Amino acid sequence: MPFMLLEKLVGGRAELWLTLGVVCLCLASLFVSARILTRADPVYRQPRALWAAAVALFMVLCFRPDQFGQREHFALIAVLPWLALQCARQRMPDFATGTLFERIMAGLGAGVVVMVKPPHFALALILPSLCLAFQRRSPKPLFVVENLLGATIATAYVTSIVVFDRAYFSEILPFVREIYLPSRMPLAEMLVDWPKIVLLFAMATALAAGGLKQMHWDVKIPLLTALGFVPAFIIMGKGWPNHALPMAVLGIWAVGIQFLRTIGCHNVAFVRKAAAILGCALALQFAVRSQYAVLSANNDPLAPAIASILGAVEKPTIISIGAQLQLAHPLARRVGGAFVSRSPAAWAVYNAEQLARDAARPEQKHRLEGLRDKMIGEFAHEIAAKKPDIVLYSAYGYPIWDMLEDTRIAAEIQHYDVFYRDPFATVYMRQGLSRHHRLSRQID
Repeated sequence: MPFMLLEKLVGGRAELWLTLGVVCLCLASLFVSARILTRADPVYRQPRALWAAAVALFMVLCFRPDQFGQREHFALIAVLPWLALQCARQRMPDFATGTLFERIMAGLGAGVVVMVKPPHFALALILPSLCLAFQRRSPKPLFVVENLLGATIATAYVTSIVVFDRAYFSEILPFVREIYLPSRMPLAEMLVDWPKIVLLFAMATALAAGGLKQMHWDVKIPLLTALGFVPAFIIMGKGWPNHALPMAVLGIWAVGIQFLRTIGCHNVAFVRKAAAILGCALALQFAVRSQYAVLSANNDPLAPAIASILGAVEKPTIISIGAQLQLAHPLARRVGGAFVSRSPAAWAVYNAEQLARDAARPEQKHRLEGLRDKMIGEFAHEIAAKKPDIVLYSAYGYPIWDMLEDTRIAAEIQHYDVFYRDPFATVYMRQGLSRHHRLSRQID
């Protein structure tokens, strides 16, 4: 929202403002975190710490380029000052450290982390705080300024929804419970992917430290936070890389900090050094694989569809009945169009169809099919009422069912011509517009 507002107030593309905003927020977060840590421990002021800072910047900013600017990316950036402040506090007998500015920044970050995925991400902050409180035999680590400020912000956020957005509870949550939440990856598939990677980093870090009791709190705190993100990943049940981004990066951070603290100790046992090197090798391998997967993939599958639309019609009105959210955006912005549908895509239709197919009870199957048909009817009515210039369609990734088979959608689509088609997207253009375009091309 701030970046869209900047586009309207200042000019320039919101995508550019988003990129600059994420980079600046990342640099600011790392600067505040580094300031806290360098003041707390001389190990972070040594020359080799500069390499660690460069690696940290890469991990936070570039680790998964395909997840740049996701909500979880903002959560990762926001949590760093809070982590650094907990590391610094642990060193103090009275658990008091940090300037007022640093505490406020850490508290604001903590609030953002919880608001990104409430209440799932709260455990990432609660787990290290509880462990610190248990180690101190005192509740003081739970009631520090940044925790109280973060809790206040999150509470105010939830209260504002309760007071000003009651439709969230009466309409959105029932819909989400019915259509979105039940669509989950099998637990076994989720556990063998990202959580397994975090646990491998945890094991390598523990071996490098010489055991859990020997592990430094500067390593424990980010590792506990990474482990605190694991239940959120499982609860959400999608297995998507953006959901795993914070725990993967912080798991690698724990390995890196342990390596930084191990390589300077000449009397460290060979096994511990080998474990630290192994952890770094695993992190490097994982980072290279992630980069290769992104760089070798088709990162702009909409480019041909966009090229076909540009020049065909100026500022087209667009509706998407595609199965994926990614079909309509950023296509609508890149062709200078106006997206006129109240729904960004027909993903809920496909979710309902899949859940109906898997339903164990006939009454559940009947209810889900009724929801599916109701949503299809709403899309058909919207196309008939708004008569968009372009209708986008794709069942990509959902080969079991075709929404165009519904007679209501077919009746509306008959007023459109297939203007462009590839495996990822089909562009339907309103017949008058498409005939005009074909005539123009013939004249040219």
